[in-house]
Amino acid sequence: MKAKRRTALLLAALAAAAQAEPLNYNVVEFAESATVAVPHDTMTAVFAVRSEAREREAAHRAFAAKQAAFVRRTRGQSAFKISESGRNVYPVYHYPGNRRVLSGWQESVEYTIESRDFAALGRLVEQSRQETEIQDTRFSLSMQKRHAAVDEAGRTALLRFKERAASLAQTLGFSGYKIVSLKLGELGDMPVAMPKAYAASARMAADSAPADIPPAPGVEDVRITVNGSVQMDGGQ
Repeated sequence: MKAKRRTALLLAALAAAAQAEPLNYNVVEFAESATVAVPHDTMTAVFAVRSEAREREAAHRAFAAKQAAFVRRTRGQSAFKISESGRNVYPVYHYPGNRRVLSGWQESVEYTIESRDFAALGRLVEQSRQETEIQDTRFSLSMQKRHAAVDEAGRTALLRFKERAASLAQTLGFSGYKIVSLKLGELGDMPVAMPKAYAASARMAADSAPADIPPAPGVEDVRITVNGSVQMDGGQ
């Protein structure tokens, strides 16, 4: 009697579990994606101000003069976002006969400037070659523009997913579908110093354009992929 009761309880428990766990019948997994091409709207240039001399005071005087000239040139430029980093003063050595000998001093600092005014930042690069070393120039997307592109690509990818799910349901003889899972992922290009699309124009403009400045901002592809699964509904 007890054995029958235990068996009945076990069967009841299994039946309840079967009802609680949905059957994954007629589930289709697929992916859709959308890409939005967005022109780069931000230019970044990195300037190094550096001076070296035998005496520390002389190195500092030369450094201060270069720095002041560069800083004056950036004043009043509301379109520039400027950050300073890497301020250093250090001795310079040489090693005759395996002996360390102090040969001078060097002082340096780096300025990173971002701007959406490409012409203004390009002029600053060209005008500052006497006082600075141009460490890097590149183009990228601002966060505002990237977020807008992600939203646009995401909406398009989701609509494509929805349309394909409806088409699959109709093709397979079902009246509808239910979404089981959805996952969105973003893929985007990295900031570039010389977009491939403009390599030819760069070569043509090499004689007239500053070598450190890319000839055009280029375009970045923002791609959103929707991976998901749907369960066909309505019976065949």
